[in-house]
Amino acid sequence: MMLFVTTEFIGHFHPVLVHLPIGILLLALLLQWLSHNEKYTALQPAISIAYLAGSIAAILSCISGWLLASDGEYDETTLDLHRWMGISVAVIAATGYYFSYRKNIFFLKWIALLLFILITIAGHLGGTLTHGEGYLTKTFSADGKDSTVTNKAITNTQEAVVFTEIIQPVLQQKCYKCHGQAKQKGSLRLDGKEWLLKGGKDGQVVSAGNPESSELYKRVVMDPLEEKHMPPKGKPQLSEQERVLLHWWIATGLSFDKKSKELAQPAAIKAALSALQKNETVTSKKSPIPDEVVEKAPDNALNGLHKAGVTILPVAINSNYLTANFVNLQRLDKQTENLLLSVKKQLIWLKMPGVQLSDTSWRKLAECNRLTRLSIEHSNISDATVGYLKSLIHLQYLNLVGTKITLNGLLQLKNLQQLTSIYLGQTSLPKNEWGIFQKAFPKAIIDSGGYQVVSLATDTQLLKPAVVKK
Repeated sequence: MMLFVTTEFIGHFHPVLVHLPIGILLLALLLQWLSHNEKYTALQPAISIAYLAGSIAAILSCISGWLLASDGEYDETTLDLHRWMGISVAVIAATGYYFSYRKNIFFLKWIALLLFILITIAGHLGGTLTHGEGYLTKTFSADGKDSTVTNKAITNTQEAVVFTEIIQPVLQQKCYKCHGQAKQKGSLRLDGKEWLLKGGKDGQVVSAGNPESSELYKRVVMDPLEEKHMPPKGKPQLSEQERVLLHWWIATGLSFDKKSKELAQPAAIKAALSALQKNETVTSKKSPIPDEVVEKAPDNALNGLHKAGVTILPVAINSNYLTANFVNLQRLDKQTENLLLSVKKQLIWLKMPGVQLSDTSWRKLAECNRLTRLSIEHSNISDATVGYLKSLIHLQYLNLVGTKITLNGLLQLKNLQQLTSIYLGQTSLPKNEWGIFQKAFPKAIIDSGGYQVVSLATDTQLLKPAVVKK
C-alpha cells in the first residue's frame, strides 16, 4: 500500500516535469541552429549542456509518466504511442549530448531534426491524452465536439430521446474530460451505452430504477466538500435541473431509446423539461458562498472548536468563510456553543448529523444567520424548535432526513425565499400533505427519499420518485 501511494505521488509530478525536457531540448535546437552563424559560434559549448540537461529531464519525465499511467485512466493505444515517443525523445536527446560533446556536427544536425519530430509527436499525443482527440483542430472544426459543447434548445422535449438528447449532453459537458475516450479515471468511461453499463474498476455505476444506489448519481449529489464528489471541486457542476433529470432517467429504468413522452413525469420533471425546451434553467440558483468579504475568524475560537472535535475549514482557497462538521459530536456543551457563535459571521455551511440539542441550543444555533447550507439529518429537531430556523434568511440547502418534523413545522419556514433544496427522506410527512408543502415551497427541489416500485409491461421493475418538486 505504501509503495502504491509513493508511486502515485511521484506520478503526479509528470505534468510539471514533462515541460522541462520540451523547453530545454528546444533551446538546445535553437542554440545549435544559431551556432551555424559565425556571429554565434561562442554558443557551441552551451549546446552540449542543454542536451545533457534535456536528456536528464526527459528521463525523469518518462519515469513519472510511466507511474502516472499505471492507474489505467487513459486510452491504451494513445498512451502506448505517447510512452514510446517519450522514451525515444530521452534516448535521442542523450545521443545528441554524445555527438555534441564529440563535436560531430554532421550527425548532430540529423539528431536535431529527428528530435524535433519526436518532441512534436510526443507533445501532441500528450495533449490528446489530457484534452481529448482533435484538441488542436476542434476550434476550427464546424462539427468538432468536446466536453464544453453548449446544449442546443430542444424544439419538443416530449419527442426527444431521453438519453441521447437530454442526458448525454450533460455527461458530455461535465464528465467526458475525465471519463471519455481519451481518459478514464477509475477505468470508467461514460461516452457510450456499453461503457456506461459496464462501469469502472469498482463495478457498475448505474442501477436501473434505483438512483440512490447508483454511484454516478450518489457522487453528483454528494456534499461538494467530500473528496468523492463529482465533478471535482473547481470543475463545472451539474445544475439542480440536470441532477433532477439524471435522477429521473435512472429511476425510470435507464432507457437508451425511449422518448420523454413514454416515461412517467412528476411535476418537477415536467418543469425541467419545459425549461430545457426554452434553453433555460428552472431557477436562477444563487452561489452558496456570499460575495461580501468577511474578516478572518478568531484563531482562539477555531482552535477551541478543533479541540472540541469539530472539523472546521475554509469553504474555498483564500476565503474566510467556513464550513463546520460536528459528525463526532451529538451534544454541545455551553463552551462549544459559545465558540460556534463567535464564528457565526464566517460560518456558512454546517453539518450536524444526529445532533441532540436542547430548546435553548436550537435557539442559539439559529443565531448563525449567515448559513446557506444546514445538514441536521437524524437530529432531534421538532415542530417546536424548527421555527427558530426562520432567522436563517440566506439558507439554500436544508437536510431534515430522518427527523420527526411534520407539515406544521415545515410551514414555519415558507418565508425562506432562497431555500431551493430540501431533503425529507424518512420523515413522517403523509402523502396527502405533499401538495400543501409543494405550494408553500414552489421554487424548491424537494427530495422525499421515498420510492415506489412500479411494474412495467416488460415485467421490469423500477423505482419511481414519489415527490421531487421544483
